[in-house]
Amino acid sequence: SRSVTSKEANRRWTEGSFTFKDKDTFYILYSANFFGGSDYAVGYATSKSPLGPFVKSDHNPILQKNDQVTGTGHCMILKMDDGRRFIVYHGKTKKTGNERLAFVDEIHIVDGKLVVDGPTLTNPDFIK
Repeated sequence: SRSVTSKEANRRWTEGSFTFKDKDTFYILYSANFFGGSDYAVGYATSKSPLGPFVKSDHNPILQKNDQVTGTGHCMILKMDDGRRFIVYHGKTKKTGNERLAFVDEIHIVDGKLVVDGPTLTNPDFIK
């Protein structure tokens, strides 16, 4: 509801979901707030079943604006052969204005919670 409370938009958005499983837990990531605004962010919920019910994390959002990147949203998870996971999402920078760019940052599961190393402007080592 940050888009509503900041008067960026007059309604709420929740969209762009992506689900993956780790051990016995399903994680569903989603984008929330106004897609065109700086408060667009990524949150998640968990369940023991892909059909739910899902419980929203108390640690949301896991990906949100910082001093380098705004408008973070619409993500997916990429799992590498070595077990590392990366979150791929779009965002904007001060330099690009309203133009959306693709970003890739490492994401971890720590004690069942998702933790993102970002948003950053650096590419991971597998992107040449």
